[in-house]
Amino acid sequence: MSIGNTEQPSEQSESTSTFKRARLYAFYLLTLVTLGMAAAFVSDLLAFSFTGWGAGGEILAEHRLHVMVIAANVWVIILSVASQLYRPRKRVALMQVALAVVTFVLVGVIVGGGPVEEVLPFFVLIGLMSIFHPAGREMLSVGDDYSPALLGLVAVAAIPVLAFAVNQFTLQSSGDVHAIAGHYMEMTMMSINLLVLGLVASTGSVGNRFVAWLTAGLAIYFGAVSLVFPTQISSVGPMWASALILWGLVFVAVSELRATGRSSMAGDRPLKVRGSPRA
Repeated sequence: MSIGNTEQPSEQSESTSTFKRARLYAFYLLTLVTLGMAAAFVSDLLAFSFTGWGAGGEILAEHRLHVMVIAANVWVIILSVASQLYRPRKRVALMQVALAVVTFVLVGVIVGGGPVEEVLPFFVLIGLMSIFHPAGREMLSVGDDYSPALLGLVAVAAIPVLAFAVNQFTLQSSGDVHAIAGHYMEMTMMSINLLVLGLVASTGSVGNRFVAWLTAGLAIYFGAVSLVFPTQISSVGPMWASALILWGLVFVAVSELRATGRSSMAGDRPLKVRGSPRA
């Protein structure tokens, strides 16, 4: 009887271990397939985020700003996915970002009448990655703490960013060449993604420090593109572009103060309702 009791837990433990290994292998395989697809099918788009600044972007004509910003949005997804190749349990927030951003991009493409077939495979793969992620249920967690300073910065940015999003969404019904290409809708989704990134960076999710850099990077990039190409459609103009760049710099600086513990103002606070137990 005692032998039977010792063998059963051993068999269950071995079965659980095998399942975890299979799940981990599936996760890494999905990650590699996603990155491989990106290299094969969207490398030209991603390149425009660099070549678009110079003469290489002239072929985009009046779509230069739109394509460059869309490329930056895709870079957020690709970098978040690529980060999962190393210690994914320490980069849960980046996996959350990849899933959120690709979802909003897909919504934008569907509403804007863009090429759904180009985005749907990435949405499916990243969705499967989230299911097979080694963090398990932590993928659904936002952590126990939040940064009041970072959350405040997101709140400050929310009004102008959402106003821009509404403006771009309205222009989608204009019927011009940008609307036909679905670019206004993609700019709307980029605005929402910026706020989503900021919110994830403000929480206690594992890896939120990396997300703060992506948040700042997207804000600074869009601001810089608007400054360099002020006459392009969807440019926010010199004043708001400069404000975006400044906001991005402040956001990442506050995040670093939070991460290094150099400022109590940038520190974390318990994410709970008064009187309730800590999650």
